[in-house]
Formats: sequence, structure tokens, C-alpha cells
Amino acid sequence: MKLSKLKLKNFRSYSQETEIHISDLNVIIGKNDIGKSTILEALDIFFNGKPDKNDLCIENDNSKIEITCVFTDFPDELILDDTIATSLSNEYLLNPDGQLEIKKIFPVSGSGSVSEESVIICDYPDNENLTDLLSKKRTTLKLQFKELGINPEGVNRSKSKELRSAIRNHFYEDGQITTQITQIKIDGRLDNEDNRKKIWVNLKKYLPLYSLFFVDKPLNDQDSDIQDPMKEIIKEVLKRDNITPLLQQLKEAVQDASTNLADETINKLNDLDSELAETLRSNFPKEPTWNSIFKLTLEDHRGVPLNKRGSGMRRLVLLSFFRAQVENRRTANAPNIIYALEEPETSQHPDFQLMIVNALKELSETDNAQVFFTTHNSNLAKEIPKSSLRYVYSENGRVNVESGLNADGTDNEQIIDRIIETLGALPDPKNKVKVLIFVEGENDINALIGLSKILNTADNNVINLENNEAVAFIPTGGSQLKFYIEKKYLDGLLQSQVHIYDSDIPAYVQSVENLNAEGVHTKIGFNTTKIELENYLHHEAIIECYRDLNINITLTEIIDDEDVPKKVAIAVHQETSNTDWNTINPDPVKTEEKQKKKISKAKRQLNNLAIEKMTVERLTERGGFEEIKSWLDTIKAFVE
Repeated sequence: MKLSKLKLKNFRSYSQETEIHISDLNVIIGKNDIGKSTILEALDIFFNGKPDKNDLCIENDNSKIEITCVFTDFPDELILDDTIATSLSNEYLLNPDGQLEIKKIFPVSGSGSVSEESVIICDYPDNENLTDLLSKKRTTLKLQFKELGINPEGVNRSKSKELRSAIRNHFYEDGQITTQITQIKIDGRLDNEDNRKKIWVNLKKYLPLYSLFFVDKPLNDQDSDIQDPMKEIIKEVLKRDNITPLLQQLKEAVQDASTNLADETINKLNDLDSELAETLRSNFPKEPTWNSIFKLTLEDHRGVPLNKRGSGMRRLVLLSFFRAQVENRRTANAPNIIYALEEPETSQHPDFQLMIVNALKELSETDNAQVFFTTHNSNLAKEIPKSSLRYVYSENGRVNVESGLNADGTDNEQIIDRIIETLGALPDPKNKVKVLIFVEGENDINALIGLSKILNTADNNVINLENNEAVAFIPTGGSQLKFYIEKKYLDGLLQSQVHIYDSDIPAYVQSVENLNAEGVHTKIGFNTTKIELENYLHHEAIIECYRDLNINITLTEIIDDEDVPKKVAIAVHQETSNTDWNTINPDPVKTEEKQKKKISKAKRQLNNLAIEKMTVERLTERGGFEEIKSWLDTIKAFVE
């Protein structure tokens, strides 16, 4: 499952219900003490803990804290209260948007004690006779089925889901089940015989793991900066598909043996007090907590634990943990997990700050992973796509959280401007900039910089675009905050312009034609002779790039008019997954989404890593040397 939305009400500074949209990468920005960390801690409470009385908003209206999580990408079939798979849709447990919405409610008493209950907000059948249907176990369902006189033909009465379906249909003679938004209680003061209790126990197994890492806690023997990554390793391994069956087998063996011994004890008690013996039965009220059994620590060769080392050293362990997770989550059995981190820039050298942010970005792009982090650092925030920015602010006594993009995908300019103001991210005056290079996106920037380095190494008369203060890139479709800032600042300046666009989109071809037709000597446009910049790569460079990532792909020679990112994405998928590219998911829409994500990731790898494997010889063999040199020569002429 993936988290798609979070709602907070009466939790700390969030007095009124505040809705926060969640993506794979979520970077939370705002002024101090506005409620950034509150979002991370609310999620930690939802998945792992419980609030205390001081978490109740002082402006609360009903003495109840509410934390709601909405999920997508849940399994098409899952085990809820039977050994037989059913679906959330068939059980009417999805909200009107077809998502799983779970609200946790924490009433706070006058004495300060905090209780808890959980409900599913769903589009549920509106017949009052079905209100308690999910609370009934199979035996009770069979009795109701019989009492209602339902025709048993075609109904497997050994399956709870079929009994429930037959009972629902009985109360809607025309076959049209009408629904209304309902709250189904699934936890909190439910009788042990209530079937909803079992549904919740099983449903929780499908929820993501949530790992929150703090970086500013005081140092002690249980310092979470070190303990948390090691604990999360244990938690994730225990939830892997190849481990959980072994744990289930062990659990059943222990329970069977223990139950036999308990039953023997009751039998012996029967000889002494039969009335008392009749009232007793063996029971396991809780699931075993496996992660409390296994302990994993890190220490140096002297036996000194890492939590006794400097804070910077301990944060490096955290950085390494996230980088390792990028590699580990390529495996098919990696569980769903949400990583959250406060201010990764703390106690870190700037190089390591950028490294950890890049690791978190890449981690968010792996399957079944989502990432949150807070930051005050403008340099880190600039590296983040606008779609991942979440700005927290207070207005008219209410805390709001807004995205860097509007619902229609356009820039939320007002919020982005407020982020820039909050971070102090405006650039220094660009008096040194002489040429503006317009490209389609960030990947094209990386490709052009990489290609210029290759040509400059062979001939230092060719301009090197890396860290060149005389040029500034402006992506026409730039998604990251830094490109928004640059474009906003430089659009009104009068530097020379060089436009370099792919030739696969007619609008860009026409744009170059129109630009050159103006006849302005300080403006010139180029379209690639090949379809895209990725088509200038050599297939051996791509193979070597992925070999460094421990992925051995098979790839034929690159052709000028083929979709190289898609070709590479398919090759990587075939090497790392057992599913067919065209049916990654049973749902065609989800298959298309995953394909786009894999193609996007391949495009980034090609323009960042494969480009480093290119040489003048390989570029010449691909027939791109002279063309790319002509672009660079034009840029150099404007600079000089």
C-alpha cells in the first residue's frame, strides 16, 4: 500500500482538520515551530504509537485527536478474516474515491488518560440490517444465512466472504446495492469475539512500515540515530515475502505446542475443580513481536558502540543506511515502507548533505517506498521537484499545508514564492551570465554538461559547461525549485540565448524554426538530428553504467529513432523482475504508471551515469561528435 493523503485534527497546532496530499517524495518546508515535525510525528503515532495528553490541541473542540491516513495501491486480493482471499472493494471498505481510509481517534479524558479507536471510512451498504455484518464470525453468518432462508445454491458456506455477499444481496432484491459514507469501527473496545478485531489484525499486515529518524536528540546509550537504522533493518527483513512464511510456521508450531500443554493443564485441573476447568480455555491475545527478539548493533574493532562517536559520524551511518536501502529495494520482496527524516543537513558537511538528499530522492523512486523530510536549507530544497514541496504556514489562526504544484499540474506560484522567501533562496546577481541555454528538462542539462566535459577533455578549446558562471540553464519544463528560481530571475535579462531541444516533439521543432526565423543574432535554436539526447549514447556505455549498479542488462546497439529510455527500462525490468513488462500489475492503469516511473528513472540514470561512460570515440561512433561540438562552439562564441 502507498500513503496518498494525511488528515490531522486537534493534534498540536492543527486545530481544524488539515488535509495533506502525499507523493513518493515529500519535502516539508516552513518557519520554525509552525508544524513541520508534527506531520512526521503524527504519522509515527498512526503507524507505531500513541499520543499523550499534551498532544491535544489547546484550541480543541471535542477533546479528541484525529489522525487519518488514506491509502492506494492495496492488493487486489487479501486475507481479512478467513484463509480465503477477498477484496476491500467486495467488502465495501473503500471510500467514494476507491481508496482505503483509516481514521485513528484518540479521546483524551479529563484526567489526561488517552484511549484509542480505529475506524474505516467507507462507502458501505445503507441497509440497517447490514450494519453489524462485518462483526459476525463465520458461525454466526451461517446462522443468519439460514434464518433469512437464503437459497444455498451456488454459495460456499465455508467462506465468510460468500456468506456476507449472499446476505447483502438478500436485502437488495433488485440487485442494486446502494451505499452511504459510513464509519466502520475496527479497533478499540471491541469484544474478543467481534470479527472486526480479526479484520484489523490482518489488515495491519498490509500497511506500510514507517521509520522516523530524528537527528537532534541528546546522545545516550540508546541514541536513536544509531539504534533506529539497525531496528529498521530488522523490521524490514522480518516483513519480506521469503521470511514471513517461516515466521508463520514457527508461530503456529509454538502455539500448537503451547496450546497442547495448556489443555493438558486444564485437564488436570478438571480432576480438582471441574466447574473452574470448564470456564477456562487457552488463547493467544496478541501476535508475537518478532522485532523485539532480534537485536542488531554496530561497533568498531575495539568494541566501542557507534553512539559513543561524534554526531557527524553517526549521521554518516544514517546516510549509508539510506544509500544501502536504494540497492536493497531493487529486490522483488522488499516490503512497503515510508522513511521520514528531520533536517538531513544537521551536523553534515555540504557534500554529505547533498548526497543524503540524492539518496532519499532515489529511494523514493524505488517500488513501494515513500520518503518525507523537513529542511531549512535552501541548497537542499533547490534540488527537489516542485511536485514534492509541501509548505506549512499559518493563516487566520489555522495551519495549512500546500503543494508546490496545483491539482492540474501547473506551478503553485504563490506557494513557491513563499517557499523561496522562507528559505532565502534568491540567487546572487547574475552579472557574470552571458548565455542562457534553454533545454527541455533537468536530464538534458546533465547530458549537455557531461558531453561538454568529454569534448573538453579531448580538446580544451571546447567549452566546459560544468560550473561555468558564464552560462545559465533554463529548462522550459524544469520541475525543480532551483530551475524555477533561475527562470524567474533571468527571464527579464538580455543575455544571448541558445535553445537546444529534442526533435521528437513537433512543438519544439516549430519553436526552433520560429526562433531562427526572427533573424536575431543573439538567439539561435537547434533540434537534435537524432530523436533525443539519449540516442547519442553508446550501448556499451549504458551496459557499463548498469553493471556498476549490479544490474547486468542485455542491450543491442542504439538506433537513432528509437525510444532509448524505454528500451533501457525494459531491459532493466527483465533483469530485476519476474513480471512481464506489459503486465507488471493486473490493473492496466497501474501497469502504465509503473512503466512511466521506470522509464523516468532510466532516463535519469542515462543522463547522469551512462554519460560518464562515454568517450570521444564512442560519441564519434554514434555519429554525434560534430553536431554536439557545433552547439558548444556556438555557446562559446556568445560567451567570448
